[in-house]
Amino acid sequence: MSAGNRIRVRPSKIRQTPVRGLVVRFAFGALVSVIAGLVGLHWGPVAGGVFLAFPAILAATLTLIEEEEHRRAPAVQDVRGAVLGAVGMIAFAVCVWATATRLPVPLVLGIGTAAWAVIAAVLYLAFGLHRGNEPSG
Repeated sequence: MSAGNRIRVRPSKIRQTPVRGLVVRFAFGALVSVIAGLVGLHWGPVAGGVFLAFPAILAATLTLIEEEEHRRAPAVQDVRGAVLGAVGMIAFAVCVWATATRLPVPLVLGIGTAAWAVIAAVLYLAFGLHRGNEPSG
């Protein structure tokens, strides 16, 4: 694995993030949350929950990445990662749906979280995104 493709936490990068970018992400996330709440009030909690699953900051983040990098490749990689994470979230939802009425809540959440982590990690490795590979297609 090359150094450029490792996942790192660098708190110093926060200072380099433009305030505009943070405001856009916050505002977009807040807007999606408000819309989910309104949908929930009007059509019920199930419909509202579906909207809460929307990756609220993804669209704003992708726009900012493309603006800052002046190219699409980094944004495309983020989209690929988000799709794999979303598939993991589907596994989480299926596990919760299948076990919620039969098991204690902490166990249900633990099983769902484990399913999400395993599915997302397996897909991440299977598609070679940890090496920066471009999936064919």
